[in-house]
Amino acid sequence: MPWAARTAGAALAALLLLLLGTVTVTVTGATLAAADPAPVPSAAPGAAADSRTRIDRLADELRKNPVYVSAARPRELPRSLTPRIAELARRTGVPTYVLAVPETKEPELLALVHDRLGENGLYVLINEYGFVNASAFGFDLPTADAARVALYDTPYGAGPLAGFEKFVDAVALGNEKAAAKAEELAARYRDMDRPTQYIGATDRQNQNLVLGIAVVLLPGLVLALGFRLSRRYDTPYTTPEPKGAGPRKTDLAKPGKADRAKPAAAKPAAAKDAAAVRARRHRGVLTGALLAAAAVVAGVVLAAPAVYPQTQDSPNLTVTQADLDARVDEVVAGLAAGPIYQDPSTPDALPAADLPALRQRIAELAPKGPVHVVVTASTSADETAHDDRLLLSLIRARTGRNGVYILVDPTLGGFELRSFGTDRDTESRFARLDPNIRYPYGSSADLRTVPRLHQVLDAVAAAEPRPGDDPVPTEITLPPLRDNRLPPLFSGDFGGGLVLGALLLGAVLLLARAAVAVVRALLRRRARAADPTAAASSAPPLRARHSSPRPTLRQLRSWAEEDVRALAAQLAAAAPDAPGRARAWDCLDAAQLLADDTGDTTSATGATGATDGADGVGRTAAVVVLAQGGLAALRGNLPLTVCRLNPLHGEATGGRVPTWFARLGIGPNSAQLCPGCRDAVRDAGAHRRDADPAVRRRVVDDRTLRLPAPNGRTGHTGHTVWDQAGPILPAAREGLDQLVLRARESASVQ
Repeated sequence: MPWAARTAGAALAALLLLLLGTVTVTVTGATLAAADPAPVPSAAPGAAADSRTRIDRLADELRKNPVYVSAARPRELPRSLTPRIAELARRTGVPTYVLAVPETKEPELLALVHDRLGENGLYVLINEYGFVNASAFGFDLPTADAARVALYDTPYGAGPLAGFEKFVDAVALGNEKAAAKAEELAARYRDMDRPTQYIGATDRQNQNLVLGIAVVLLPGLVLALGFRLSRRYDTPYTTPEPKGAGPRKTDLAKPGKADRAKPAAAKPAAAKDAAAVRARRHRGVLTGALLAAAAVVAGVVLAAPAVYPQTQDSPNLTVTQADLDARVDEVVAGLAAGPIYQDPSTPDALPAADLPALRQRIAELAPKGPVHVVVTASTSADETAHDDRLLLSLIRARTGRNGVYILVDPTLGGFELRSFGTDRDTESRFARLDPNIRYPYGSSADLRTVPRLHQVLDAVAAAEPRPGDDPVPTEITLPPLRDNRLPPLFSGDFGGGLVLGALLLGAVLLLARAAVAVVRALLRRRARAADPTAAASSAPPLRARHSSPRPTLRQLRSWAEEDVRALAAQLAAAAPDAPGRARAWDCLDAAQLLADDTGDTTSATGATGATDGADGVGRTAAVVVLAQGGLAALRGNLPLTVCRLNPLHGEATGGRVPTWFARLGIGPNSAQLCPGCRDAVRDAGAHRRDADPAVRRRVVDDRTLRLPAPNGRTGHTGHTVWDQAGPILPAAREGLDQLVLRARESASVQ
């Protein structure tokens, strides 16, 4: 009985204690709930989310999808490429897990993720530069060799997707083939750069410069060649007459009855045909050159897209609006669970051990405005094109909550702060912080991110009211996506190429002309050295510089000296059996006799000085005529007569003088004209039957050689017609042989 009583008492006491404890706990919980109902349920999820490390977050993402593409680089590797990456990953034939995240300095990242995920397979990391790192767990795969193949076989600028495709194809080859291909590529590109997949805007401008030069230079050279050929065809030429043949007989006399049925101005049929052929060739060559130049221009224009087929300077990625919004959506979802969000694709800038203290500090700053901390990278490839303030504005616009937003760069440790609708001078105080707090300098190992973040929170706590200091932005616009299209061909520097092409064309033509002149001079020198006779016979006639009908005494003396010297030199170099050598020797002998005697007669004075002076000038002119005849003989031409109007013109191969010359006192009728005088008579119309006598007289006077007076006067009254200048030169009217004979007679040489 006492035991029972004691047992019942003990049971009753235990029951009372249990009831008392329940009431106490209930009251305490109710009291805490009444004091602060909000923080407890809201803090628990944030604490749970923030306590997970980067490895945990990446493993969670791979459980959802074996391919995880960071949302931090939509402009370089948009998340919408995930299906394409998954399709490529299936080529390996083994379970493949792909992480495409910004630069990481954790060499054991793949191994840690594998340990946390607990699945064997191929783990691949694609960093922001397109390099591929891989590790295989539970499978024998050529990961190292495949990574080398991707490194060497991917052109520069091809993008991370192209490198990953090279990698999976190399893995599919197997160990031996992948190793062989890696060695081959390494040997090929060990001492040379890899090819470039795309060109830049500067390269395109260089291409346009080349096109501008080509459009001017190439057709310009074609036109220059065409003009050169057309000049060759346009230049009339005569077929050399056989050696020993007499002068051509072209009668310029008054047409007879048989000729009156023909037009007065008609030319011989052969001359007409030759002129017509030359004209057709001239026009044909010019037309062909113009057509060829136009074809060259068209060829350059049409071939340019094939020679320069590039149209873009980077991979053609289709970036959607969802790609641009993906990261902000993740940040907003993370901030809904707690005041701190850390991007799973970036390193942990805020260690899990420091998160409780930071959350407590942020909770204390609630009266100053809710504080939100976002840890994510900001690069030129993100949605804002590396605009930290714009990123914070996007996050605030998406959350719809005013407050203080702090952006933490997990790699460089920099801070950016924006305040929205708190009416406090928070941003001003943040701007006055030490720059080393906002943007530290140093390696990632000593960034001291957490202590510096506390200093930023101190500035937030010290903020004073200032109404209107931090208005909420109403319009937020993302930077436009980069246009990867290259400038079109024939734009930009194409105009500069046209100018440069014109300058180059002028320089090339000048150099070509100089080169042709040098080559011709060398060939002539070589020909003279090899065969002096041939060089002498091929020399051009000297009549061009003796064509003046009113030469001065100084000119006559200069011509006589030069021509006699040239004849003596060429005669000495000629072979003993050279054709025309005998005629040339006779001409030289007669010219030297007259030259030796000219000085005495031209210096005579007294009553007979005028006559002797005119005779001396005539002797000097006769020396020129004889020297020219000798030079022509060495060239294979044996002139029998000289031009009736001007013996300095050389051999008369233009036909007989017209019959109306006799009415002007010019004879004999058997005299001949040079081609130049014949053409001058025809061009003036003096050969027509009804020609004006004044026109005929003027043409004859303009072409007739008149020698200067011995005193050097050059007026009209001071000149003497050549066939009246002494007893020697007029003998040239009957031929060169008579002139040689008269010169010898004057020196008493038979």
